[in-house]
Amino acid sequence: MMLRVSQGLALLLAATLLAAGLTGCSGEDNRIDDLSDASFELVDHNGDTVVFPDDFAGQAMMVGYVYTQCPDICPLVTVNMKQVHDKLDAPDDVAFVTITFDPQRDTPERLRDYRDAYGLDNTDWSFLTGDRDTILALMDRVGVRVELSRGTYDDDDYLIDHTDQISLIDEEGRVLFHYGGSMTPVEIFAEDLETIRPAS
Repeated sequence: MMLRVSQGLALLLAATLLAAGLTGCSGEDNRIDDLSDASFELVDHNGDTVVFPDDFAGQAMMVGYVYTQCPDICPLVTVNMKQVHDKLDAPDDVAFVTITFDPQRDTPERLRDYRDAYGLDNTDWSFLTGDRDTILALMDRVGVRVELSRGTYDDDDYLIDHTDQISLIDEEGRVLFHYGGSMTPVEIFAEDLETIRPAS
């Protein structure tokens, strides 16, 4: 997969991931992936079944990976995506999708509350969860590493170290870019989305 960040951002991303005990994508995992052969049955913030990426076929996708209890990176990922969403004026040919990697905590109800907190309640933006095995298989497929660093999933006080990532996927389900999700300038996302939008 192509990692689209400037050299300075790439160094900052590497330092951030190393500080978190993660190395991010490299080597063989850094190839362009084709998800058109993949099918992950998930559940959206309304409790409806969504098959990813099939149900978004024909649209370019901007996909972020978060957990709702994240104290730092995930809110920045969501804000970055929201700024792109607003900048492009929510076009019909681009799907904005957020997938949790903490399905035990992030129920559809919790995702709906999280979504509403960012003022996204009147949008088509999908927030997705699912069973743990499906979510972990999806995260592995897109190169998002997830590791519990403090507590357990049953504790009130827990932290997850994870890859800081947003992906751009074209209308045919091909992953074209991975980015440092919390740090990449909005203009780069918007620029790259324009090049892969079906209408472009």
